[in-house]
Amino acid sequence: MLSFDRPVAIGGPKQHVLLALLLARSGSTVPVPQIVDTLWPRRPPRTALAQIHSRISSLRHILGAETIKTVPSGYSLTPFPGAIDAQVFEEEVSRAIALRAAGRHGEATAVLRTCLSRWRGPAAFQHLEGEPFDREAGRLEELRLFALEHRIGADLETRDAAELVPELVDLVAAHPTHERFHHHLMLALDRSGRRSDALNAYLGLQRRLAAELGTDPAEDLQRLYHQLLSMDRGAPGPDRRQGRARPDRDGPVGPFANQLPPDTPDFIGRGRERRIVVDALTAGSAARPGTAARAVIVSGMTGVGKSALAVHAAHLARDSFPDGLLYIDGAAFPRTEEGLRGVLGRLLHGLGVPEEEQPDSWALRQDVYRSLVATRRVLVLIDNVTEADDLRAIIPTGGGSAVCVTTQVSQLAVDGAVRVPLDVLGADESRALLSSGLCPGRLDGQGRRLDEVLAVCDGLPAALRAVGNVLAARPHWSLEQVAAALTGARNPASRLSLPGRSLADAFDEACGRLAEDSRRALSALAALDVERLTPGSAGLLLGCSGTAAAALLDELTDRNLLRPVPAARPQEWAYAMHALLRAHLRAALPATLPDAPPNSAYRGNCGQFHLRYRNSAEVGIP
Repeated sequence: MLSFDRPVAIGGPKQHVLLALLLARSGSTVPVPQIVDTLWPRRPPRTALAQIHSRISSLRHILGAETIKTVPSGYSLTPFPGAIDAQVFEEEVSRAIALRAAGRHGEATAVLRTCLSRWRGPAAFQHLEGEPFDREAGRLEELRLFALEHRIGADLETRDAAELVPELVDLVAAHPTHERFHHHLMLALDRSGRRSDALNAYLGLQRRLAAELGTDPAEDLQRLYHQLLSMDRGAPGPDRRQGRARPDRDGPVGPFANQLPPDTPDFIGRGRERRIVVDALTAGSAARPGTAARAVIVSGMTGVGKSALAVHAAHLARDSFPDGLLYIDGAAFPRTEEGLRGVLGRLLHGLGVPEEEQPDSWALRQDVYRSLVATRRVLVLIDNVTEADDLRAIIPTGGGSAVCVTTQVSQLAVDGAVRVPLDVLGADESRALLSSGLCPGRLDGQGRRLDEVLAVCDGLPAALRAVGNVLAARPHWSLEQVAAALTGARNPASRLSLPGRSLADAFDEACGRLAEDSRRALSALAALDVERLTPGSAGLLLGCSGTAAAALLDELTDRNLLRPVPAARPQEWAYAMHALLRAHLRAALPATLPDAPPNSAYRGNCGQFHLRYRNSAEVGIP
């Protein structure tokens, strides 16, 4: 584990267990309660904390004072690079997978043979009791099999297949349900002129899986079986290069990948913002290798057109990224390790790594992904991001690549990012977007009705698109009918449909990301039904100080649920809520106001302010 030139005496059994626990969680904090439960699983002594402190001090004396750090909740072992064999093993496996993905199978084989030679027998944790050790031992064994699987896969590309058959027969016997070993065995047998044995290997696995697990072999195994079955006797089997991209050492990873959604054919407006995004992305593609990828963040409220602008700009910049245009919709993946695994799997697929050759864990997939893009020129568009943690694992490395992010959170942190906030459209662009796709003259003579519809939409592109789609789909409808339906609705957002959902659903999703107190406060502000709020009036409404209200208003502004606007008094700011969002939140309020948050004047003041200022253009301190 830790690399020393000679054996080192660690101490007694509990000292060994403590070090093993820190190693199993290397780089992460091990909480003190977990240490207590591991060292004394049945009845910890009263001196447990003192004993732990003493043993940590002893380990620091042996390993180095900086190796084990104390944090508020426990301890963390952070050894110098290369000190832990298991970490070196993981890094070498990731490098080998990247080499295979680049078509450099001979080099991958050499790396994998070297890292497998580090294996000294059963995993180091197998004789220790406890869930952390069982989990780490299992993970290391899975990693060893994964490396072995890839080493044989690389050997199939470079060696005589017959030489691999004996080893694979032993592996299949030791792991009778391991499908990748069976896949490699079938290929090796067929390429050795033993097609019938290859087919029998598949049938044996099929019977075993059905009897023990009630499942069928994986799809790629089924395809290989039927491919071998359909060939004439004696015909050559699947070529080792069939269906596999063979890039040069310095060329693209594979065929040019374009995962971007289609561009908007009648994209309207945003000329200034479009230039900023395209310039920032293409400037990043010219940066020297080794620098961080250039990042652009497009932010704004729900329905303001963030995704449309980002996709449009990405298509305009595509010539600067010859190795691929990758796309991830953050809303389509859960914010879990499994979701991150799926995200990285999609990115690796776009980079030419077949699913069957991708590591199982998200951490290894991240290593392969970063290795592949480090020397490439790739554009990654990450749509609908809600938290910075969603980005860290998938932001590309290397100065030749760039990343464009869309988010509702203005304060999303990405080092060195160019920020492009989007506001609602102006009057001219709103008219142009509403009439886009309609027959010429459809809106002629509709001045007053057009103004009514534009006022309801309030420059929000999603709302304007929705109205335009209704008019295009129903040529017998007049603008007067649309205007009456919108102005007469208590919640116009529910009448405006986006692809797959209504604007009201999109508003609910955006508000649902707030903490409960913030959601209640936002509804209270909407209940006031005024165009602008100052911190003073918001504080009086919510029963808090002006400073606390200002902090809340800034939080809602960061989430693009409010926007700052000049106040009536010079050098002061007020906060405005979009009319459609305000109407949507008001429509959701019950007939009687909800209970107030703790320590708040919410109930008493909300009704009072609503009655007194409902027709005001701006509310200040009375």
